[in-house]
Amino acid sequence: MTAAPPAPPAPRHPQLLAATIAVTLVALLLTVGTYWCLHLEETHVHALAPEFTPEKLQGAALQKRAFEQPDLLVFYGSSELVKEMPNNATQFFADYPTGFRVFPVGKPGSTSLGVVQKVAAVGPQVRGQKVAFSISPGWFLTEVFDPSFYAGNFSEMQAYETVFSTELSRDLKQRIARRMLDFPDTLKSRPFLRMALQKLSGKRLVDRIAYAACWPLGRLQVRISRLQDHGEVAIHILESDLAEKPKGRGIRGLNWNDLLKKAARFANLTAVQNKKNEVERKKMVPGSQDAAYLTAIGSAREWVDLELLLRTFREMNADVLLLSIPVEDIRLQVYGITKASREEYLRRLSALAAKYNYPVADFREHAANERFTVDFLDHLSGEGWLYYNKMLDDFFHDRLKH
Repeated sequence: MTAAPPAPPAPRHPQLLAATIAVTLVALLLTVGTYWCLHLEETHVHALAPEFTPEKLQGAALQKRAFEQPDLLVFYGSSELVKEMPNNATQFFADYPTGFRVFPVGKPGSTSLGVVQKVAAVGPQVRGQKVAFSISPGWFLTEVFDPSFYAGNFSEMQAYETVFSTELSRDLKQRIARRMLDFPDTLKSRPFLRMALQKLSGKRLVDRIAYAACWPLGRLQVRISRLQDHGEVAIHILESDLAEKPKGRGIRGLNWNDLLKKAARFANLTAVQNKKNEVERKKMVPGSQDAAYLTAIGSAREWVDLELLLRTFREMNADVLLLSIPVEDIRLQVYGITKASREEYLRRLSALAAKYNYPVADFREHAANERFTVDFLDHLSGEGWLYYNKMLDDFFHDRLKH
């Protein structure tokens, strides 16, 4: 009688096998889930373009998808993007009148240092792409802009992407880190991020070694943050009932000469009168604040941050348009400064843009037009937005000369 073959030996490490299977399944689920999220983002990014939600502003996934679209122009800025106003670029280009629409990214208090981190978080998707940036002169009228605005726009996810970026040079990241450390309130509850910034900003060998030691955990945090970002965007899309709809398009071209000739019909006479009333209440002796204004312009830390942003764009090889809201003559009366002092802001802005070979539209030819903005807080009027939109259209279609 033939003996039965011996039973196969039991696994020596069953726990290890089970753990391997579990890890493999988790990795597979994460991979499939990530591709599903990417599909959702790709499908709905156009519909999400006009939104100013945390998922769009505090993350990077949607901004990445926007840069990948040939018919979206990413437009960074501040409260002027959010304020409801006739001809706002978000609304004006909503039906792709010349073949594209604007993808605005910004909210009140957003300044250059915050945009640096957004661009760093987007990473390689910025390379070779067009991007516009709206500059508010009010950022440069004080040495240190109100830190609460930076805190209100701070994103931990974008901060980690910046500190542990593989796209930016060490020197640039080091300079950015030093500026981020100037806002300690955003780091109080983030000890690892604070330590990484401190070591990155340091010049000693021991700092470089410590930063290198932080790198693996930092990159792990970046990966986790990206997964969370994709998940939050997917949940937002599903909860927003964004059914796949045909993109509203009406490519028709625009007669900009006619539009700009009729721009004055959008004048908000109430806003103009409010500005005049404010002049009567607050106007100072012309030239009385010139010295203080020039000191503020000369020492404003925002120049440092703007140059960091331009360096970031340059290292990313982005195609950039800078737009600056004009400081109107009527505003000078409230400030108590002369037109000659205003020229210092324009001179410095032009010089910095020229240093990086980026075109800048400062609209200085509209300084006498009291209708270009609706207040003294750098908010464009319906008329002002038309001029902005003309520059955006020319930029997108490569009609700018500089």
